[in-house]
Amino acid sequence: MDRRIILLTQFILSFGGGMSNIALLTLITKWFVSANYVGLYSFCLFVPRVLLATYIGGQVDRSKDLKRTLLSSMGWTALFMLIMTSSVILEIKHFWWLVMWALFYEIASSYYYPCLTKLLVVLFERSELSKLNASLSTAVTSANLFSGSVVTVAIGFVSLGVFLAIDLSLYLVGLVLFFALKVETKPSAETLSEPPVSLWNGVKVVKRLLGENYYLAPIFYIALIFNIVLAPQSVYFAELANNVFNDLKLLGLCNTLFVSGFLLGSLFYRVVDVRLKTHEYIIWALVLVPLAFGLIGAPARWSVYGGIVLLGFAIPLYNISTRLILQTKVSKETVVTVSNSYHALLNATQPIGLLGFPYLISLWGIGSVLLGSAALLGLLTLGVVISKQISAELDI
Repeated sequence: MDRRIILLTQFILSFGGGMSNIALLTLITKWFVSANYVGLYSFCLFVPRVLLATYIGGQVDRSKDLKRTLLSSMGWTALFMLIMTSSVILEIKHFWWLVMWALFYEIASSYYYPCLTKLLVVLFERSELSKLNASLSTAVTSANLFSGSVVTVAIGFVSLGVFLAIDLSLYLVGLVLFFALKVETKPSAETLSEPPVSLWNGVKVVKRLLGENYYLAPIFYIALIFNIVLAPQSVYFAELANNVFNDLKLLGLCNTLFVSGFLLGSLFYRVVDVRLKTHEYIIWALVLVPLAFGLIGAPARWSVYGGIVLLGFAIPLYNISTRLILQTKVSKETVVTVSNSYHALLNATQPIGLLGFPYLISLWGIGSVLLGSAALLGLLTLGVVISKQISAELDI
């Protein structure tokens, strides 16, 4: 029963969130014209995800009533969604007004995934986590693909405020569904000595994790490098559509192909779960990413489309494996603090790619940047695989 509630709610929330995200970005572009506002809006939401991740993780790990923490977070999130939806419907065209409420929304909703992570390790056995994580990834990706298609078709004749209102309604449905979860209220068996409250504390948490589990270090440092190259994904797709194929409408197709590949990768993980080990999924992901960049950097359109699908396919192989490793290798009492800190440090490298790669593209062109990235990532992967840095100790 709990499994069905979590999967259904995840699909519902992702579907609504996908619609409102597209609607808000479109709205900001339409109201304020300059693309700089889109970048500034995205950056403002990016900051709390990194700076508050360790603090939020610590709070969730210390929660004596996980269900209440989750429902409280969702309640506050719904309130801020209501204010944002009302602002859009009433056409309050003030950029910083929207950013302020979007920021509150982001902070409130930042508790959701940490609570979900904790719920998974509390409610389910380790043997169930692999397929459950793959199922969650499938649910999220399916919802994003579906919501993107709906918005693409309806955006020409439906008010953008309607999409936000639908998201709010679906969110309230998810909130009601989570009331049915059966989670025991009990204090944690152990606690951290000091509540981690900053990104620097998160660095200490991750440093301790890598020191105690040496086999995790290679995949963490490799992810730091890959994350820099993968961060400007939307920039790559926009450049390909606008300046290579001279048709900005293909941007939607590129995103659809990527999400389709992501869905296939999630389904693949779920289907072949018992045939491949965790460290083998990671190796395959590391091999497929540079291959995908090579195909995307080729001039032929079929090659570009195939590479985008392959890139989407590779990412869940790595993401699901990493999530599973953290859920099973870290104690239940600190799993959210460690997981949030781990991903916050990885995300902290994204601005390097977001700011640096557009500049490189302006100098050398999108084809050269993609092929150069493929070569560098390929050499890194080759060295890691030959030296057997991806240890079987990663397996659960």
